Amino acid sequence: MVDTTKWTGLGATIAGIVIIFLPAVFSVPYVQSLTSLILGQLGAIAAAHTAYRSASGKQASPLGAVTVLVCGLLLAASPLLLAPFDPFLTIMLVLGVVMVVGGVAAILERVIGGEEGRQTGAQRISNRASEN
Repeated sequence: MVDTTKWTGLGATIAGIVIIFLPAVFSVPYVQSLTSLILGQLGAIAAAHTAYRSASGKQASPLGAVTVLVCGLLLAASPLLLAPFDPFLTIMLVLGVVMVVGGVAAILERVIGGEEGRQTGAQRISNRASEN
């Protein structure tokens, strides 16, 4: 579960960074550009924090996980309301869903994560090596 959280957090971070720069590629209204910038930055920072905590042996912070989830939902819905044209709409929907998956994985790891979620990366590697 820890590896899943780490990689989905990394994917959500990359999706947030792409969302930040996406309005520079497409001609979108000012409101959509501002929404993508603010929510993309907030979501990318929270997803990176979640991925870092997961990789360093700590559980994801609940606030960070919920922030990624909410930002992903808002980013997926925002082009439907503010700038509904393709291909911007499709790209934003896909990237928003990637952020939602990152937030859900972090929440699940926090709720059902076991002892593995509270170990450092070195401890997990040594435990796996001793099992083999």
